[in-house]
Amino acid sequence: MADTWLSNLSGSWRDVKCPCGSTFHFKGKVDELFAWERIHLRHMESDHENHEMLSFYPKDMVIIYHSASGYVIERRKHRREEISEVHHAQLYGQAKLAGV
Repeated sequence: MADTWLSNLSGSWRDVKCPCGSTFHFKGKVDELFAWERIHLRHMESDHENHEMLSFYPKDMVIIYHSASGYVIERRKHRREEISEVHHAQLYGQAKLAGV
């Protein structure tokens, strides 16, 4: 099952690697980690095969990005165009609604 998206990853949980090749080693300074993630979330976001979205419709959403060495989670407000994408995906069976 080499194509399984969620899998055990070897190495230290403190090491994160972006698909662009940049790496970050967490030394306990959360602000530094967040600064690195703010830059590299754009790279992970552009890889549509490599993230999953959990929508807390209609307000906000959680996106789980799979980096080369772990997972990065972002919670943010929905953009206007994303609301129509959620409706469209639900109509065609590509999204599941929970707790409704």
